[in-house]
Amino acid sequence: MTQASDSRDSELAASLSPEASAAEGSSTCPPSADVQLPKANEGTADLAVLRTQVVNALRDWYVMASDSIASLLDGRFLQQPPKDLWLLGRHYDIEVQPGEQGWAGGYPPDVIDDFGRLIWCTYRSQYPAIAQSDFTTDAGWGCMLRAGQTLMAQALQLHHFGRDWGFSWDSALDEHVRRRQLYVGIVEQFLDDYTPSSTFSIQRMAAMGRQFEGKDIGEWFGPYGTARILRGLAHQASHEVSVYTTTDGVVYLADVCEAEFKPTLILVASMLGIDRVNPVYYPFIQASLMLPQSAGIAGGRPSSALYFAGFQGDELLYLDPHYTRSAVARRENSSYSQADLATYSCANPRRIALSRLDPCMVFGYYCATLESLVDLRSRVELLADDGVKVIMTFDNGHAPEMALPSETPASGVDTANTEDGQQALVTRLPETPSSGTSTSSSRSTSGEIVLEADCSEEEWVTEL
Repeated sequence: MTQASDSRDSELAASLSPEASAAEGSSTCPPSADVQLPKANEGTADLAVLRTQVVNALRDWYVMASDSIASLLDGRFLQQPPKDLWLLGRHYDIEVQPGEQGWAGGYPPDVIDDFGRLIWCTYRSQYPAIAQSDFTTDAGWGCMLRAGQTLMAQALQLHHFGRDWGFSWDSALDEHVRRRQLYVGIVEQFLDDYTPSSTFSIQRMAAMGRQFEGKDIGEWFGPYGTARILRGLAHQASHEVSVYTTTDGVVYLADVCEAEFKPTLILVASMLGIDRVNPVYYPFIQASLMLPQSAGIAGGRPSSALYFAGFQGDELLYLDPHYTRSAVARRENSSYSQADLATYSCANPRRIALSRLDPCMVFGYYCATLESLVDLRSRVELLADDGVKVIMTFDNGHAPEMALPSETPASGVDTANTEDGQQALVTRLPETPSSGTSTSSSRSTSGEIVLEADCSEEEWVTEL
């Protein structure tokens, strides 16, 4: 992965002018990286490729221009950038060399390598038509679904790799081969087809959205609807990573830890303002991306979904799904080359000011173990104690209802009718406590799970 990032950086340096590189932080990944200019006699399919290339280029320049104007109006463009940068719970100390022009200075190789390992899900085209529709592309309507895919992909990378990993694509060393196979396996879950291993494909997400949200194929999805879709697909596939969602900001621990704890992605959907994010929530947004459990944030600017992975000062680093790529064809035995999957990564962060964000977001937290969940609770409560306006709390019991249409009730799960006539799931703990105890949790006969929050890292809060 490091070699891939280095090669992409060299290509970008040759393809972008200094003026383009200076706009809104560092340069962007060229939207036409996966297509070639068509020859005049290659037919209508090539015209579609050319049209996609032109649209991508226009999008690229539009974003660069609008972000640069915003930076100038805010007075940030010529300012010295903050030294501290956070990327999914990891801190980097950015040193700007004398003579570098503020925000145009770019990022050091370790930041580029780390950012380049994020799986980047974007619009795709030329894939099998989505069932009950003629759509062979999600361009124009699937940006939030793609941002949700990107968030889910980071959770899967945390699940398999943690934060310290990398591999050489051509290496024959056993560990590099193992990591490459795991990486390919993660990407395959987001390929655009109906293959069983494509758990979170755009086809499956759109179909689940029709069921959950009542939306026709081609309609835009919001953050919470996307979170519910991810949860539904993970449940449907009995996925190794469970997905838990909440819209009221309460994480019910007895539901997360039902029966036996399994690795869980917690998705917290929240509305943090009316037209823009209320500044009172800025510290929590930043703190969220400092947490070791952070899998990122699916949000965006108004009417334009983005995936946020980190921040520097008052600006968030993001991946933009609004670039259309050709769908990657599935290969037998997962025999993909590095070039085949090159469009699933981008080694060039963009930035957007907190003041320009849409207030509707989904925060993702991956907890690999029960201890990690306890640590997440402790850190959030420390933030609240320090006066940070947090968007989530923890409750030891069950939620009043846990509803997912079409889910088959498991043992210990009852059904009840909601006001709209649909069946909702009401989960219940067994009447008697389960055998076995844990140093981090214990069950009570009242149906609650008690987590002892113990976090000695109080100084972590002061890093804000």
